[in-house]
Amino acid sequence: SAQMPNLLTFDSVGLPLDTFWNGQDTNLYKEGKFTLEAKYDTSFGGYWSSGIAISTMRDDSTGDFTNLHSSVTGGGHNSDAYGVVSAAQEAEIHVGQLFYWPVWMEGFVTNTTYAYTSMSEGDQFAKKFGGASGDDPDYFFIHFRFYYDSSATIEDSHFDFYLADFRFEDNAQDYIVDDWVYVDLNDYPNYEHSGYMMSMQVYSSDTGQFGINTPAYFCIDDLRWDMAGGVEDRTQETFVIQVKEDAFQVETVSRSSVQLLDMQGRMLVSSDQGTTHTLKTHSLPQGIYVVVVKEEGSTSAQKVFRW
Repeated sequence: SAQMPNLLTFDSVGLPLDTFWNGQDTNLYKEGKFTLEAKYDTSFGGYWSSGIAISTMRDDSTGDFTNLHSSVTGGGHNSDAYGVVSAAQEAEIHVGQLFYWPVWMEGFVTNTTYAYTSMSEGDQFAKKFGGASGDDPDYFFIHFRFYYDSSATIEDSHFDFYLADFRFEDNAQDYIVDDWVYVDLNDYPNYEHSGYMMSMQVYSSDTGQFGINTPAYFCIDDLRWDMAGGVEDRTQETFVIQVKEDAFQVETVSRSSVQLLDMQGRMLVSSDQGTTHTLKTHSLPQGIYVVVVKEEGSTSAQKVFRW
């Protein structure tokens, strides 16, 4: 199928199921306006050393270094293919000229099977998150940063997204991401320019003398920019939100699951019943939130303000 220049799906490489591309034949991958690189080191028999690989691997159970290229979900967001980011150092996605004011709007991320298993169980290199008591304030997050292609950092253009967070006072709120989660990258950047670059690097509370001990990998899929004013322009036909004093009332066209996220991607409230969903907000501060609606075969999102 034809690829849209504003959407990065990783599908155009045409990988068979349960295989991956890691830069061994050519180190650049281009899709629409996006260019990314996988670096392959030929020493020691050859290995993927850094950058972004493309995978259709479905192994959601082998949680060690022999399974670097699998998402914990066992597949991509809306298709078989997805990106796997080696992010101990900055991994980069370059974006070509996008007419006038390009807007990074959204994407989806999840953990690899390897990182998820390491954090949830611990292994020979890394600790179990939370420790034996469950009280250790562990974390694992992606640091997104935006640059012009001249390498000049765009002012205030960075964003952290937590793939695991055990810093809550209530241990019941601790989590490790095990599904594709929506990331709002809106307004980073919102400038006319010849091109820019997004870098991604992971950080963990579990570190040692050689850097982080947590496996420094995550998965990414369906990155999209648009000239539209916001996510709302693409989702109004799939659901309607009523803002009430103590809740967001979400009416969906078909049976679906609905989640309310904060701007860091943390799930605050969820509902899995029917087509009418009440997301309680009485304990939440004023601010911007994201409603994510998951229906069979698709995921939609809309930003909403709580007064």
